Amino acid sequence: MMLPLLFAASLITTHEVPGMATVHIPMPAMITPNEELRFDIPYQIPELNWNMQRFWEPYRSNRDNSKNWFQSDYATMNWFGLRDTLANHGLDISVSYTANLAGNPVGGKSAGFTYCDNFTFDLEFQSKPLFGYEGGTLSVIGIERNGNNLTARNVGNQFTVQQVYGGTGFIFYGLAYNQRFCDDRFSFKFGRMAAGDDFASSPLYWLYMNNGIDGNPQSLPVNGKFTTYPWAVWGSRLRALVTKETELMMGVYQVTPQVSQSYMHGFNWDMNPGDGVMVIGQYGWAHEFFKPAAPAPTTSAKSTDGKSAAAANGKSGKTFATSTSDAIPHGLPGHYWMGGYYSTWTYPQFGSSQRQNGAYGLYWHFDQMLYRLNPFKDTGLTAWSAFMLCPQQNTAKVPFQYNGGLVYTGMIPFRPQDVSIFGVAYGNFSSNYAQANQATSGGYATYELAYEFGYRINLTKFAYIQPDAQWIINPGGTGTIPNALVLGAQIGVTF
Repeated sequence: MMLPLLFAASLITTHEVPGMATVHIPMPAMITPNEELRFDIPYQIPELNWNMQRFWEPYRSNRDNSKNWFQSDYATMNWFGLRDTLANHGLDISVSYTANLAGNPVGGKSAGFTYCDNFTFDLEFQSKPLFGYEGGTLSVIGIERNGNNLTARNVGNQFTVQQVYGGTGFIFYGLAYNQRFCDDRFSFKFGRMAAGDDFASSPLYWLYMNNGIDGNPQSLPVNGKFTTYPWAVWGSRLRALVTKETELMMGVYQVTPQVSQSYMHGFNWDMNPGDGVMVIGQYGWAHEFFKPAAPAPTTSAKSTDGKSAAAANGKSGKTFATSTSDAIPHGLPGHYWMGGYYSTWTYPQFGSSQRQNGAYGLYWHFDQMLYRLNPFKDTGLTAWSAFMLCPQQNTAKVPFQYNGGLVYTGMIPFRPQDVSIFGVAYGNFSSNYAQANQATSGGYATYELAYEFGYRINLTKFAYIQPDAQWIINPGGTGTIPNALVLGAQIGVTF
């Protein structure tokens, strides 16, 4: 059903439309798009403005009510006005589809091809129209996942090559309430959610298909039971905007081995005696470097026919110009944060029947725009990097992980919304795991390295397709599996 839609959309060339509003999603990722608590620095990555929401995020508040299907924000458009009517009464409904197609013609355990997908159904209830008070949002989220895992079936590597695989069938994911207060300088969220919703995540990660990068760096959930989508636990999070450029977050989350049991479909809400608690803290700073001076204000108006006009010789003292959505020049925004966690759960040790009490880990991230083609445009180059350190070799499978990459928006001049990506994920296996693996499987695991290249074609505002290539070096870390070339694509549609 999706292929005819994507084929038709691919025939349309995306052009910038004068006067069209540009939506800026703020950063860092500590600030979720359904909140208004934010840094004062807009995140200048336009592909994130083109429906680059993560699976569970609500629709943008400023809907495009265009009658032109190709200019609509949604494949099902505005439901003859019903979508806006529901939103005005406090209910936003989001439905999205994401698919990963991948095959390894070279290398791995055996050649193969698999498909997997993710449907998300998201209800967002807003407190203002429903109950008359500001700042409250209740999220109710369900997921339907299908397909097979190329990594497990054919490649045999650690950093899974299809980011939407993980759990199958229906999963009840989210039931969380978020309240903003003190002029949105603070927000408090609690309920059924994952730590990775707010911590150690960036919209830049979401561009990638390799699950070593996408969402959250994979070593965090692998090592410490750091919960990530699509598995939710009981938790709470407090966010504080310390200054307009700095932010502090603290979170407390349940740690339980029951979290990823697919047969319970996300309804395993018990708190068991053997569960632990994970405490997470994160501090972030955002700054816009080399910010140009804003242009001098002018008295302007819009001509009745919508066209630009200017008084002859400027004698009237007024100018008439087409309205612009982004009249403020921008510099080079950067986002930097660091965080850490401590868990009280008892973790199994490699090669031993004993368990260890407690685990901890640290992580760092930066992303920095290096080049902007035009101070009034979002096209340009951004570099990013992330480090994870979980030094307990006896319980942490990947005690050190490094991720990094480049994102170029608008590399092709007449495709300003398209995105070119390059990414790398490197992980060292712990010596304790390597020894245990050698004893049981006959291979001593050292490291794994994955490179990814992709080009995201934003066909319309509601659909994209991203051809993708990954080169997996030393799959599984033991040297017994040949390096693998993985070719595929990501597809996304917002309904």
